Amino acid sequence: GALLLLGVLGLVSGLSLEPVYWNSANKRFQAEGGYVLYPQIGDRLDLLCPRARPPGPHSSPNYEFYKLYLVGGAQGRRCEAPPAPNLLLTCDRPDLDLRFTIKFQEYSPNLWGHEFRSHHDYYIIATSDGTREGLESLQGGVCLTRGMKVLLRVGQSPRGGAAPRKPVSEMPMERDRGAAHSLEPGKENMPGDPTSNATSRGAEGPLPPPSMPAVAGAAGGLALLLLGVAGAGGAMCWRRRRAKPSESRHPGP
Repeated sequence: GALLLLGVLGLVSGLSLEPVYWNSANKRFQAEGGYVLYPQIGDRLDLLCPRARPPGPHSSPNYEFYKLYLVGGAQGRRCEAPPAPNLLLTCDRPDLDLRFTIKFQEYSPNLWGHEFRSHHDYYIIATSDGTREGLESLQGGVCLTRGMKVLLRVGQSPRGGAAPRKPVSEMPMERDRGAAHSLEPGKENMPGDPTSNATSRGAEGPLPPPSMPAVAGAAGGLALLLLGVAGAGGAMCWRRRRAKPSESRHPGP
């Protein structure tokens, strides 16, 4: 039963895609055809805002201030966020590496969890101009001037047809060396949970929990198995107790 439970958890945990470092030093934003990823249901994607002080391997010469939004296909192509945008991450801490993790799932046990549909397109965009004063802009910005947006083609393949077993992108990316930070995102085009602002979180944490229906099913199977073992053990003990007096009886003088 324990092995069955571990196997189910492994299946629903998914894979980690190559992280997205969000500043103008990331040349993927200027790639021909744009920045396109092909996540599968169950995968995870880390968004990172590299610190400026002290500079790291992915830092830009000057710190860039952004708010990252999750939007639908039409809004992403226009580089527009809705009036009540789905905020993922605010890049406004030059002294910290900020991280936000998206889990691609069709159903979320969390009220603010994302829910993605396979064979649908989504965008992550930044509509500010890179300055602190332009953080609240909801149109244009670096999404238009620098192509800083990521197209998420959920459940699809760059070659068409069935989705591959492993997440792929149009170009190879550098391997992630950090752990994923546990923050649950919100549903598309819904305002983000005010308690899940990642701007003040620099520490790393556990990954988001696996899908609750799969875990509940595995736990139910394990419980039935344990009940069966306990019942068999109880029956054996009862039979031995009944046989014991007849085995120890001796004839009188």
